[in-house]
Amino acid sequence: MDKKLLKAYIRTIVEEEVERILPKMIKEQIQSVAGAQVVSESATPTKKASVSKQDLASLLGITRDGDTLRATTAGVRQTHNLPSNVPDYIESAITRDYSALMKAMNKKN
Repeated sequence: MDKKLLKAYIRTIVEEEVERILPKMIKEQIQSVAGAQVVSESATPTKKASVSKQDLASLLGITRDGDTLRATTAGVRQTHNLPSNVPDYIESAITRDYSALMKAMNKKN
């Protein structure tokens, strides 16, 4: 049998089956939706949680010193978050406290 002819037969058979089955399936779905009961109940609205800028800043460890923002890095990067194959010198560079260096840089400016 020719491949094109086989595809045409299959296409025709599928179209006939869809035309035969689809109206029945649609009718069943319409009946199930029509037979469903509408439930209307009011839900008590919940109060939207509000977070002020001050609350958010305190959670992140940010403080304001005049026009300067200061942030603590105490919980930002811990060694247990690092992959196991990171060399020690990179781990110490990532977890080092750079506050003294930053203060010295700020004094220079």
